[in-house]
Amino acid sequence: MKYLYNGVSLQNGRKSNMDSLLLKCRSLSNTDSMLAVVCDGVGSLSDGGFASGAAVKKLGAWFDSVSSTENIGLRMRDVILEINAQIISEAQIMNMETASTLSALLMLEQNYYIAHIGDSRVFCLENGLLSVLTIDDISATGKLTAYLGQTDKIFLQYSEGSASAKTFLVCSDGLYKRMDMDFMVSKLKSWNKKSLKEPIETLPQYVIGRGEQDNITLALVKIEG
Repeated sequence: MKYLYNGVSLQNGRKSNMDSLLLKCRSLSNTDSMLAVVCDGVGSLSDGGFASGAAVKKLGAWFDSVSSTENIGLRMRDVILEINAQIISEAQIMNMETASTLSALLMLEQNYYIAHIGDSRVFCLENGLLSVLTIDDISATGKLTAYLGQTDKIFLQYSEGSASAKTFLVCSDGLYKRMDMDFMVSKLKSWNKKSLKEPIETLPQYVIGRGEQDNITLALVKIEG
């Protein structure tokens, strides 16, 4: 099983070095697997980027070490809970105030597994229709209500399903806040081997042109074919 994937992280705005991106493909139990992770450090905290970078680094190390596919999605969820506890402990030792969103998409064979907290998102395009596979952890006033790095008592959203004939977009809120969804759908529909970089370059520039000043991170993944 081969995957088509690409991504970018643009430290575009005043909250520099807050977003982190992981895109990694490897053979696992004789089949290809793919992990895409987007983390967005909480900009109101001076060390928000620490949680973002640490979460991506630690989850990538876990993915490198995995040797079995059994219950891999649930194991990813549990590892993220462990990573949350590690970030809290490390931040306390270094006297840091830090927190981060996390949206992780793991693909194995024809299946996907998602673990999520915060207001980064995982979008899915299927048969020309766009849906959001995650729920934003925000209040009615738009305030972020859940994230990594602050408390052990967190609830990770988790879902899984078939990845066949679907295109996935994992992104920080900097991409979607000013996005015209019809424009995004048009770019996702035309994404293929020959246009591997096109939506990765066009989508961020589109929202920057509409006045977006936040950092923008995105990853596109689908089964090749």
